Amino acid sequence: MFDPEIKKIETEIIGNLLNYTIFSVRGEITSTILFYFITRKDLTQSELQNLTGFSAGKISQELNNFLEFNLIKISKNSKPWVYSMESVVVETFSRAINLLKSNLKWEPKFLEIKKELEENEEALKNLNGYIKIKDFINVNLGRFVGFKRILKLWEDLKKKYEDGSLPNQGN
Repeated sequence: MFDPEIKKIETEIIGNLLNYTIFSVRGEITSTILFYFITRKDLTQSELQNLTGFSAGKISQELNNFLEFNLIKISKNSKPWVYSMESVVVETFSRAINLLKSNLKWEPKFLEIKKELEENEEALKNLNGYIKIKDFINVNLGRFVGFKRILKLWEDLKKKYEDGSLPNQGN
């Protein structure tokens, strides 16, 4: 249990962080829970409920999302279960990697659409919006090439961090 004065400071810090645009992408509930893992590391579902005031259902949903993306771990060795975030740095790497992978899931669909456009070009090329759709597909296919390169960089950085081989790590 945190000292009341420390809890007050923690609440103020989390409130201030939630005001930054960078965290609004994740949503208030997700960001709030993430911040409590950063400050506390190990939490139960009921502790998160008490800290945040969010419903058990919302907490459970977010914890399942965090688990799905390997942002936290769960220890079922005790009741209630304890959820842990081992490292904010690893969580950041994991979040970036998962975001890129979720975007890359769309590549096969875009390739399929491109193929259909090419196969039916004669019938479609005079339709309003055909060129814009074709350009949109090609731009996104180019983005997927970039996403793959960036994904490889993030995965390499994460591995180096976990191996302890990043320059100036721990300094």
